[in-house]
Amino acid sequence: KDDIYVCVVSNTHQVCSKGYYLAIVSTTVETNDPESELTPGLNLLGDIMEKFVCVSDIYEPTDLGESSKVFITKSYDATTHFETTCDDIVATYKRITGEDFDFSKVKHTLQDEQCAE
Repeated sequence: KDDIYVCVVSNTHQVCSKGYYLAIVSTTVETNDPESELTPGLNLLGDIMEKFVCVSDIYEPTDLGESSKVFITKSYDATTHFETTCDDIVATYKRITGEDFDFSKVKHTLQDEQCAE
């Protein structure tokens, strides 16, 4: 039912030796056999030299911080591209400041910074 995420990095990313790849396959667990839920993603990888399986609980705050002034983000989820984590950070910013984050004020490169001067 949930998506399976596959992220592959290599020597280009400076995380492993040339000729090797590091893959992360993740999903949200739905059964009592989480490893089998990853099988379609693992099958895309071909031969696997070594595999580690880890199941992590996901937590989210019970108090949004409006009254306690304690602002806590959610746990990381199965997504490998951190979209939901970024959404959570932006939502937490709004809970703290009461304002939307203005992405137009973000300088992306040194050239952007020099152009603003």
